[in-house]
Amino acid sequence: MRTFHVAIISAFIAGGSQALAAGYGLKEHSADAMAAAYAGAAATGTDASYLAYNPASLADVYKFDVSVSAVSIMPSSKADYTLASTTVGTPISGSRSPKAFIGYATVPEIGLRYRLSDRWAAGLVVSAPWGLKSKYSNDWAGRYYAEGTQLLTINAAPTISYQVSPGLAVGAGLQIEYAKGALTSAIDLGTIGAVFGVPGSNPGAQDGQGSFHGGSWGVGFTLGAIAQIDDRLRIGLSYRSPVHHALKGPLAFTLDNAGVGSALRSATGLFTNTTAKAAVITPDVIELGASYKLSERWTGLAELDWTNWSRFPELRVVAANPAQPDDVTAANWKAGWFGSLGAEYRASDEWYFRAGVGYDSTAATPANLGPRIPDANRTWISLGGRYQFSDAMALNLTLGELFNSIGAVNLSPAQAGNALRGSLAGTTKSGVTVLGIELSYRTL
Repeated sequence: MRTFHVAIISAFIAGGSQALAAGYGLKEHSADAMAAAYAGAAATGTDASYLAYNPASLADVYKFDVSVSAVSIMPSSKADYTLASTTVGTPISGSRSPKAFIGYATVPEIGLRYRLSDRWAAGLVVSAPWGLKSKYSNDWAGRYYAEGTQLLTINAAPTISYQVSPGLAVGAGLQIEYAKGALTSAIDLGTIGAVFGVPGSNPGAQDGQGSFHGGSWGVGFTLGAIAQIDDRLRIGLSYRSPVHHALKGPLAFTLDNAGVGSALRSATGLFTNTTAKAAVITPDVIELGASYKLSERWTGLAELDWTNWSRFPELRVVAANPAQPDDVTAANWKAGWFGSLGAEYRASDEWYFRAGVGYDSTAATPANLGPRIPDANRTWISLGGRYQFSDAMALNLTLGELFNSIGAVNLSPAQAGNALRGSLAGTTKSGVTVLGIELSYRTL
């Protein structure tokens, strides 16, 4: 029997935001890469920000360079639910048309590269590869499935590269990742009390609340190679390993004013403040990018990425209190694909411009799509420009738009973990405008 829903996701900063790649992924590590919808990102080494896509891009450093990027995420979101009822069929009060449940945020990244010798280089990139934040009012009709969700991750990747030959560079690095999650949801104590025979229980009218906060460190690795096939064609391939997290922290409960929760706590030990842990595995990622010089001014770009979201079959939260059963949230996500095409135009020695389009497939399966992680297929359109102030310093500005498909939510008590959450059905829709800025500096 479950009474508390937990989902763990990641975002670099405390502000968090809706993920801008499928599942809870973030690709916003470079404003320059974002301008072309990430087309060719795994094959590019223009500046240090590209370390987040391929560690072999480290080999493109001349002496030393640093890149600082920030992407502002400005989402819109709304949903319409036609059904919201308790497990026993009582209609749940509250709004069924929530809006603006995905928050604004700014996601930063910093990359550094340093030439050690003709063949060796070292670097560091600090980024946020995963992220999401959603927040609903505590009186909306789907509150037993989700109120607030947020998780902070910071990924630091020290990297080294080796120039195997004039046309081939390889790179490798560690992922040292910190994750900290926070989640809240309402608890239908009225229905639970009715199941246990607590006098005065009123399903859907006596709510409590549960909150989980957990933190963890994890370690993984990255590998990559970039090959300059000829004067025109350049290909890059990289691999990001999964990172295993064991989030641990307090699990706290707020009970109803009618005393139903207190009666349940006294009789069963349920809803007693305790600690809990949850195992989370971020997916492994393969990125394949290419750039092709069409002319002196034009370059074509392409990208194809695979993300192993099947590493998220479920989330199981285990409370230290033996009376509190495991909380299970079914996901059954599937591996996803991202593809994009772009172009770069060099207008002069000072200016170049980039644009691209992309498509990202959802990780969520239709049977388990929920309001906490409102995932969807999405289409990218983006453009941007780079101005070279001098041989040493450059500035990028990028604007992008994401168009997300409508997601159908159809959750019921018959599904794993939902026995006491009730039924929730409807549609959810979101879109995102992104604005990126990046400043790069190099020594000559």
